[in-house]
Amino acid sequence: MISHWWLRLAAALMIAVSLGCSANAETDRILGAREIPSTFASVYEEVSATTSIPVLLPTSIPREALRNPAAEVPLYTSLDLAEQNAYEINLDAQPDCYGAGYCSFGLMGAERITADTESVDERYAFYLDPNYQPVRRSEEPISEVQLVGGITGTFIPWVCGANCNTAKVYWKQDGIRYYVGIRMADKATVVAIANSMVANQLSSDDLDP
Repeated sequence: MISHWWLRLAAALMIAVSLGCSANAETDRILGAREIPSTFASVYEEVSATTSIPVLLPTSIPREALRNPAAEVPLYTSLDLAEQNAYEINLDAQPDCYGAGYCSFGLMGAERITADTESVDERYAFYLDPNYQPVRRSEEPISEVQLVGGITGTFIPWVCGANCNTAKVYWKQDGIRYYVGIRMADKATVVAIANSMVANQLSSDDLDP
């Protein structure tokens, strides 16, 4: 049985990089988030009621990721997708935004990998096509990143067409592809959030004998 303590909501989401404890290795079984920051409490309950995927959440987000870090409430969350084998959470700058482009600045989620799931390289192969010329693009390239716990991820930089999208980090754990994205962010900012999500995981030590 899982200990009751981890179900208690954290008092607030810290607006600073804080990695917390060590993470499970890529081959370890994922047990879900250890702490549920109050900002994510409602959306976490919605997602967990539907998906079979263990939900990972950050305990901290860098100020650089926030659209208005000086706001009294700099981060709101809303549910974009909740299915048996996938979920996605919006990171919004104001209430009742629900992922709309003018008020949302990021996202995080996961999908279960199947034989039909395209790889991250396949999904973003068009970035490398010389004929692909976005209006604007990050100066950082697609690259491999090392996350806490010995996990290897992939960084995907942002590009701008009619709108600018999010820079993302993808990584795999236990047959699940997790990701986090922040609009027009640099690699260091997105990696910091990914590391917080990986570090904030229940481990076997958190289970009652």
